[in-house]
Amino acid sequence: MDARLRDMTIADSGICAAIVCDSEIGRRYGMKPEGVKASLEAAILAGAAMAGATTDAVAGTTVGSAIATTAGSMAGATSLFVAELDGRIAGFAWTEARGAFCIAPYLRLIAVERGLRGSGLGSLLLAEFEARTQASGRDFCLLVSGFNEGAIAFYEGRGYRRRGVLPDFVREGIDEVLMVKPRGKESA
Repeated sequence: MDARLRDMTIADSGICAAIVCDSEIGRRYGMKPEGVKASLEAAILAGAAMAGATTDAVAGTTVGSAIATTAGSMAGATSLFVAELDGRIAGFAWTEARGAFCIAPYLRLIAVERGLRGSGLGSLLLAEFEARTQASGRDFCLLVSGFNEGAIAFYEGRGYRRRGVLPDFVREGIDEVLMVKPRGKESA
């Protein structure tokens, strides 16, 4: 696969919102494109402000690099990045350098376009999360919906282990599984 990773821009937020809303997670959680788009834009702007970027710089340019560069020194530093195939966005990830319990890297959201799931893009995005947060905090953390056995198997295949269950944490009737990957374990 010849995918290219780059930092997310405000202009990318609508495409990324559509990708996540067109997933089982998006449907079960009742995600709406306009709400996800607004959340992504707010995260990009907040991260840029923390990194000292100007409003003009954020409007049409990449801000993730400045955010990722300072991730080691800022608790909660945000990084949003996309995977492109053939010049179009095919997936993305939203990470927090110390978003898990204020001490550990947290993968907040990862999504791959419907027709490309299982293509290796998820592995590429996950490896980028780990690379960008390697110098931040402790072990890598994420939550995955308990019904999403495919995602659980995906993460387990890359060194993540189940560490607990949070019943009804995000939405009533859906358990969230806390998964943790110890430092020094390479993703496949």
